[in-house]
This record gives sequence, C-alpha cells and structure tokens, in this order.
Amino acid sequence: METPVALSTELEDEKMSSYNHSELQSHLSFLLRLAYRTQYSILTELDFEFASGKTRPDLCLLPKRQANWLVDEVVVQDVPITTIEILSPEQSLNSLIERVYKKHFPAGVKTVWIVSPSLQIVTIFQPNRQHTNFTEGNVVDPVTGVQLSLAEIFEG
Repeated sequence: METPVALSTELEDEKMSSYNHSELQSHLSFLLRLAYRTQYSILTELDFEFASGKTRPDLCLLPKRQANWLVDEVVVQDVPITTIEILSPEQSLNSLIERVYKKHFPAGVKTVWIVSPSLQIVTIFQPNRQHTNFTEGNVVDPVTGVQLSLAEIFEG
C-alpha cells in the first residue's frame, strides 16, 4: 500500500487539461514536428522515471529515434533534451518551476519551456537558473537552436 506522501507526489504530476492547454499542446506538437521531425522525436504526455522522480511533461524533444511498433515503453528511461510544460489553470507557476529544478534538470534535461497561455509568454529555463522570456517574435532555444514563431504558437 502506498503511503499518503508517495500518493500525493504522484498526483501532483497529474494535471487536468483545458481547452487552451490542449490547443497549445496541439500547436506546439504540430509546429515542432513540421520543422524538426528529422532531428528530434517530438512526443506528448510521455511518462519518465528519472532518479530525481517521475514526471510527465506536456511535450518533449528526444534525439531522433525510430518507433518500434512491436515493443512499447510505458515509462521511458531516456532523458529528453528539452521538455515543454504548459501552465494549466489549476497549477501554480511556483510548483511547476520547482518540479523543473527538482526533477527535469537533475535528470539531465538541457532546457525547459514553460508556456503561459493567459499571458501568451514562453519562458525558456536552463539548469544554471538563467531564463529568457519571449513575448513577441521568435522563441529561440539557446541549446537546441529550435525556433518557433510566438504568433504561430498562440494562433487563435
């Protein structure tokens, strides 16, 4: 039987979606796949179990690999290069940032994007605590070189 603390920690990673959240996840997945499908595997809602804990980012970029349709992975051990988190209506920004620094970066993730739907801002975080806010123009990841138009991400 799980302890209440372990159960609480797992439930923290479970987040309810919303229309805007889903719309942004679809936009990002489409835009990333369109431009970068030969360089990266772009995946949504994938469960990772790192030494630093379990997590399920909204999207992630892994080095390009072929899907094996005969053998599946329920929990992936590989570490993504980039994870993307979309702020949900019931999430606090502080708890999301805490998860990024306690789980994603200790596992070896190079950059994390946090997308704020209501403010139409994308912030890219790096393990050294540097971050860049994008409010117009192109979102440019300093590690991967991935570039997306902010207007296309938030296209209505």
